[in-house]
Amino acid sequence: MIALRYALTLVKQFDANLTLLHVLEEPYTSDTELEPGAEELLVLKKNNEERELALWEEELRSEYLNCRSCFRVGSPFRQIVHEAESIKANLIVISSHSYGWLERILHGSGADMILHSTLCPVLVVKEPCTAQGLEPQETPEPR
Repeated sequence: MIALRYALTLVKQFDANLTLLHVLEEPYTSDTELEPGAEELLVLKKNNEERELALWEEELRSEYLNCRSCFRVGSPFRQIVHEAESIKANLIVISSHSYGWLERILHGSGADMILHSTLCPVLVVKEPCTAQGLEPQETPEPR
């Protein structure tokens, strides 16, 4: 959520448009790999995340009139780059989670892939690390 605070600061400063993009990454690409009942759980998760995004948009629109949201399913990297190109974004603000070196080697860094695949500038905001047992630190408000 720190990335959203930075994005809102920039929106206010430059009277810009804000597109909230949430990408649900499906864990599998083939129905044969899903366990029985898993498909219903994915649909439920998708519906919940779509509803949550709509609530965020509704809440933000009261203060930021140029706010809209997009919900996509697929590869976060591909969907973010595609949406940025589609709306001719001037800036992408994304969060980067502090995963360990092994996860970064195995899966790569989504932020790095986005940074090198889009023509517009990318602001990568580091989110507090809780995955490695570290306590999140208090984050100062962006100025």
